[in-house]
Amino acid sequence: MAYAARKFLQLPVMNQNGRWLMRFRGKRVEFVDRRSALREAIIEAFEHSRNGTPTQVVCIDDHLTLEIVWTYGVDPDPVTDTTQPADRNGSVGAAGSHPTRAARMPAQ
Repeated sequence: MAYAARKFLQLPVMNQNGRWLMRFRGKRVEFVDRRSALREAIIEAFEHSRNGTPTQVVCIDDHLTLEIVWTYGVDPDPVTDTTQPADRNGSVGAAGSHPTRAARMPAQ
């Protein structure tokens, strides 16, 4: 029995002029480093995939090399904001506050 190839929507994260850029579903956001850009892209792809369209996060460097960083259904789900590790005293977070997201530059 032949199976149809499962297509993934790709969410690109690109390095442009020293800034990491993500463009997806009408959003254009710049980040100061690769790690924060990939973390935000994975969360965005996860939310989009849960609505029905499997999504991959791909990283494109200055030499136009494509690297698949995260794939919905293959890689583990990202950690949500509601799960916070406990500190040494056993308390979780400060009175229900959410962790801050990485600093990002506004789109121009």
